[in-house]
Amino acid sequence: MRHLLALALKYLLTATVMFAILPLFLRISSAELLWFSLWLTLVAYALGDLYVLPRLGNVSATIADFGLVFVATWIGIGAFYDIAGGAILSAAFFSALLAAFGELLFHAYVLRFVIGQHGEEDVPLVGRQWQTEAAEEFDVRAADPDDREGEQVKQEGDRREQEPPHPPIL
Repeated sequence: MRHLLALALKYLLTATVMFAILPLFLRISSAELLWFSLWLTLVAYALGDLYVLPRLGNVSATIADFGLVFVATWIGIGAFYDIAGGAILSAAFFSALLAAFGELLFHAYVLRFVIGQHGEEDVPLVGRQWQTEAAEEFDVRAADPDDREGEQVKQEGDRREQEPPHPPIL
């Protein structure tokens, strides 16, 4: 059920991006946009969200999704419509850019609710695990019990205090 909801959200994101960008540059029907969005959603969810995202993180998965949307739009739609040049490249770039911004938020949702990985941002900032201990240290060098040099310096200082002062040499 978690994957179905995630797929529906990703399809809604992808279809919205395609409907917002592609008609600005190309003459494409709504049915073709819906089919292309469905195909792109299934491939991007399998590759980007279930494979790349858990292994490499949000930024890498967003870059992978940007590349996938760019190449799929450029080659997929360009091949069916026999379009070459700046129109298809512009449409592919801007649709990939807008999809990448949406994917940043979608990946956070997938990591938290679908895959179940919680990052450091989920750790509460209030609680006993964040309490600190305060103490007074007189000799910083002797603070580490494994510090042999600090102990030697302290012992030499103790010996100097116990020795009587030397008479001045005339």
